[in-house]
Amino acid sequence: MVFVQINRMNFYQPYQPCLALAQKLFAYSLTSLFLLLACNSSIGQSPPDSNLVHWSATRKLTVDDFGIKIQNGDASPCFAQYSVGYQVGGFDFLRKNFNQKVSNYMIKSASWIDTTGDVSTLLRYQQTLFDLCEIYTRRFRKALRENRKKILTGTDFIEALNEQIMTDFANRRLLFEQETNSGLLPDRHRLWEIQIRKELDELEEFARK
Repeated sequence: MVFVQINRMNFYQPYQPCLALAQKLFAYSLTSLFLLLACNSSIGQSPPDSNLVHWSATRKLTVDDFGIKIQNGDASPCFAQYSVGYQVGGFDFLRKNFNQKVSNYMIKSASWIDTTGDVSTLLRYQQTLFDLCEIYTRRFRKALRENRKKILTGTDFIEALNEQIMTDFANRRLLFEQETNSGLLPDRHRLWEIQIRKELDELEEFARK
């Protein structure tokens, strides 16, 4: 970016050649700013949509959402790869919100489920994790809106923010799995579902609609 300092007294002098030069320099400064923003490419690209299951408040996970079906997987009967994808570029500092720029999704090809096990329990367990990830997705959108002016200086802070959000999610996920024995303790599982629903409601403003 090129910063041009224009002397106020000279800028307003009636001498036309000086005024014209100052106007050109000022225009060049603005052009440089917008070129920088335009060259700031979108980051956090998502995989092809056909391989993704986006979080939905009305649609729950099904067996078909898991790209890999296994049998008798006692050690690890199910697994789902959740991710928070985002596409933020230089001009996004003008946005009022980032609800459409940040996505919470499950990657089908990296997720499996044991179809010979207790499928309903496994799906409930994974849905709770998906909902938990949505909490941190909304927190990410909220943080981006609160710090959108920082995009003018670059997008490094967005990458750091995303890493922190995913770390927080991973820690909370571990706590959930410990307290519910990976969803096998229904009473404790239900308490988590209630708390997650409460937090989602509190962050409803940052839902992707």
